[in-house]
Amino acid sequence: MQLLHLLGSAALIAAVSFSVRSNADSTNNPATNPAKPATSSAAERITPTVTNTEQPVANGHFVLVVEGDRNGLAVSFARKKAARWAGVPKGFDSNWRVSIQDNNGAELADVPLDVRPFATDARSLGRGPRVNGCYVVDSKIGLLLNVPAYAAAQTYEFTRTEVDGTKVALGTMSGNAVRELSGGGR
Repeated sequence: MQLLHLLGSAALIAAVSFSVRSNADSTNNPATNPAKPATSSAAERITPTVTNTEQPVANGHFVLVVEGDRNGLAVSFARKKAARWAGVPKGFDSNWRVSIQDNNGAELADVPLDVRPFATDARSLGRGPRVNGCYVVDSKIGLLLNVPAYAAAQTYEFTRTEVDGTKVALGTMSGNAVRELSGGGR
């Protein structure tokens, strides 16, 4: 039974890739697509290079250890990774964020923080952890955070947006401090 599933999946993948490939060939072929005229000279066939001045490219990513509580957050450790940043998980959003900014204050990235496992309400601050079976909920925050590694990053600003829309600053760390904590990507 499992072999049939495997063979069926392979056949489906082959059919889809063939369909996509033949569709791409027909849209790029001027003989089958009259909306796309044939080019006659080499200069017309060369695609012009477009320089991207809007957003710098991240060189890998940092894994940050973020610690604190509802009143303040800071990076206590960083590790540089060569793999590109995978981005924010699809559909995830949070009112707790870290904004990565360049020296002009332009935002390079805005990454939400997942603080759901922690007691982040004002009443829980300073209290001991709550234990429910094998779940421990504490007001002390300690989490791993993946962020893009921009060479132009000057500040990492942690914020929380309250229900009334008020933005609360939780801490700022310089880009140089994060790069120093990472040890140059050892």
